[in-house]
Amino acid sequence: MKRIVTGLFAAMLLVLTVAASAQATVRERFREEPVWSFVEDCGFPVEVTGSGSALFILREGKNKDTGAFPVLNSFRYSETWTNRATGQWFLIRGHVLFNEVEATHVEGTIFEFRFVEAGQPFVVEDSDGNVVERSRGSVHGTYLFDTQGDDQPGGEWISDLEFRVAGPHPGLDKLPCDYAVQLIG
Repeated sequence: MKRIVTGLFAAMLLVLTVAASAQATVRERFREEPVWSFVEDCGFPVEVTGSGSALFILREGKNKDTGAFPVLNSFRYSETWTNRATGQWFLIRGHVLFNEVEATHVEGTIFEFRFVEAGQPFVVEDSDGNVVERSRGSVHGTYLFDTQGDDQPGGEWISDLEFRVAGPHPGLDKLPCDYAVQLIG
């Protein structure tokens, strides 16, 4: 769970939200402000504390897109990683906008969603405030999704069709513990 939370906020964190085609209306809008704390084993115990702020806009498709619920999500987060034995620390932070820009009906309850995620999803700073690594730019993708035909948000992911990264994203190939070993180990 700890890696999932950190991976979610750091990479997708490669994250974030969905908006439908022009044939959609806002179904729901809500904010979340999660706070988390856990100990990660990076070969030594590292205390991780973090918080985030997210705005979700859930849209409802109309006409040929009825049954699709694209999302638009804006998310910011910050985590402090502290070596419990030495007190040394570093920061992982990010902010992204995730937008499902198109939902195309394929057949039955299956839709093809196209998304764009843009921003700086993963920035690592040492305790002096120096940027050690920064992912920035955009991620573009397309995937197949079965809405289950129940007129409710959610469903079942089927498969990725396309995934393209624009801009430097060095954080995609590393785990947070890699930085912990480098910076506070």
